[in-house]
Amino acid sequence: MKNALFAILIAAALLLSGCASKPLNEGADSNGRAYRGADNAKLTIYEYSDFECPYCGKVQPALDEVMRQYSDRVRLEFRHYPLPIHPRAEPSAIAAVCAERQGKFWAMYDKLFSNQQALEDADLQKYAKEIGLDEANFSSCVASGSAKAAVQADMQEAASIGVQATPTFIIGETIVKGAQSADKFRSAIDNELAKLR
Repeated sequence: MKNALFAILIAAALLLSGCASKPLNEGADSNGRAYRGADNAKLTIYEYSDFECPYCGKVQPALDEVMRQYSDRVRLEFRHYPLPIHPRAEPSAIAAVCAERQGKFWAMYDKLFSNQQALEDADLQKYAKEIGLDEANFSSCVASGSAKAAVQADMQEAASIGVQATPTFIIGETIVKGAQSADKFRSAIDNELAKLR
């Protein structure tokens, strides 16, 4: 009885401290593009990013914080923008596209941003296995060229709207550049949601 009460108290403390937060909702739109957040979001955040970019990695905790806060009103969609100065950015983007095709984009996204110093081909294959991808399908997808075409399509889209650096976030009519604080994201989100009332 004492052990059960102790376990309940620990669980309550973790919930109150935010250490045991539930995972974000994940889904895919009609085009198969993965998103995190609300299925029927009032506002979409587009993240133009590069898995090897240190600033893109640095912004992840702030982005995660605001996505959890606004999870019922906002969704996050990722767009690939691998910079030429980062030699492992494009192979990582291709790996993420191939993971997305097996419904595991966000698991790969989290792996890549958590392991930015280990993005060689063997590392990408290891992450595919760790997140439960069909390894043969993953390898075939990486080699096919169709995933690279998807990455290039995102880059063309980014160029057409003036994205020049990573990370860049399009939040409604607001553009947020660089590794910003959660407060900066909150301000942009609140302003854009106010326009939708």
